[in-house]
Amino acid sequence: MSAMAVVLLSAVALWLTVSLLSAAAIGLTVPSAEVSPHLGYGVNLRYLSNVDTVFAPLGFDWVKVYERFDSMPAERLPYHVLYRIDVNHGDRWIWIDSRPYRPDLARIRADVRQIALDGLGKIDAYEIGNEPNMDWEWMDQAPDPADFVAVLRAAYEEIKAVDPGAIVVSGGIGPVGRIGGPTGAAEVCSANSGETYLGNNCRSMDERIFAREMFARGAGNHFDAFGYHPFGFAYEPERSLADLPSHDNGNGFAFRGAEAMRSVMVEFGLADKPIWATEYGWLRHPGADGEFWCYNHPDFAAAKWYALSESDQADYLVRSFQFADENWPWMGAMFIWAFDFHNVGARCWPGTYFSIRKFDGTDQGGGSLAYDALIPMSKRPGHFGPILAVDPERLTFLADVDEPSVQYAVLRPRNTGYRTLAWTATVSSGLSVTPVLSVASGLQDEPLTVTVDTSGYVTGVYAGALIVSATAPGVADSPVEIAVTLRVIPDVARTFVPIVLRASPH
Repeated sequence: MSAMAVVLLSAVALWLTVSLLSAAAIGLTVPSAEVSPHLGYGVNLRYLSNVDTVFAPLGFDWVKVYERFDSMPAERLPYHVLYRIDVNHGDRWIWIDSRPYRPDLARIRADVRQIALDGLGKIDAYEIGNEPNMDWEWMDQAPDPADFVAVLRAAYEEIKAVDPGAIVVSGGIGPVGRIGGPTGAAEVCSANSGETYLGNNCRSMDERIFAREMFARGAGNHFDAFGYHPFGFAYEPERSLADLPSHDNGNGFAFRGAEAMRSVMVEFGLADKPIWATEYGWLRHPGADGEFWCYNHPDFAAAKWYALSESDQADYLVRSFQFADENWPWMGAMFIWAFDFHNVGARCWPGTYFSIRKFDGTDQGGGSLAYDALIPMSKRPGHFGPILAVDPERLTFLADVDEPSVQYAVLRPRNTGYRTLAWTATVSSGLSVTPVLSVASGLQDEPLTVTVDTSGYVTGVYAGALIVSATAPGVADSPVEIAVTLRVIPDVARTFVPIVLRASPH
């Protein structure tokens, strides 16, 4: 085989490896080892009074409650709590530079700080806004990614100042499809910030373009999890976007639309951030509740095409958790829309039939096939606290026996989970190598310099170790032991390989 053939085969092998890694990164199904538990099992909850009664039997670990319903718990609940902060309060908007309805960032900061103070010790996570790519979040003005990033940053900074361990989730973006075609060029809107956006008809903005505009403006620095609403519409949860019918027109109206959003995150270097499905679900035909007349009511007209049988709603909800558990390691908490919104709106409002509690004239509501199916569903709740990891996982030093030296390496303790992490480091005693540490403690991502003096060692291999531990209890994967190896050899050959760049194959 020629040298050129070897190079080509190596290149093909590298391409295949990178392709598989990329597929896994954006969430496509590839053969893989067992996925560690990572999901949160949650619902959108209207009535706090239902927590101890009809919610508890589900065996879920998260509830999402709302500022608009004054749902701040009076005390710590026995569940994780996501609290939605609403941006579209009328008193949080002002006129700026003759442009109506700009967010009042000073008022938002003050309000969010007070919310965080009220929620201290009771709220685990905060969602900033709701479906910011739609006009209802902007006082019926054009959706504006630039203004949303400013709001998100203000809220993130205020929450973290009060409660550094709180999880901040960007407001869940809603699936509206390819407004203006695949590139969005056919629809252009000038928002109140003065920015002009493609894929924006001044009422809704293509969710993928909205996310790109957010990330291009640095939104990734101001959330711990990215909020998205992967509603399933008319399709089963396993249905790939490539297998949607032609009349979908590339909109990606399916549960696995989350994979398209994941690919945008990866494109902008945000692969280490999870997605949270802060709302998602399937719509039950109103006839299942005896309300056949609602199917042809004007309030229900836009939803008719994706209304399903009650049994399909139940089956798809169970299968959606199973699919995400097995295939999406980047998915975090998932919140069914909705739990008990059965009597919040008009009788033919579609939200009534997304709810897995049925209208019966009470706040508790009656059961449904979905409610009954979710109780026995197998659940593997993820860990929503810190997870300790240290890079690199081991240290190796190479020394010339005739040229002893002091050598350095840098470790970086990281938090691959949520909240905040502090660590301590100690050197294991009684081993043949005793490293010296630059510091004995720190916070996540702060470096730890390790020094080894090779003086006095004869030819051979020597071992040492150090231990990095989280300071708080309950941190996953703590402590971490870092092996330290010193190899002392007769002569260290230093070879420099030139790099030749060719403009052409000649």
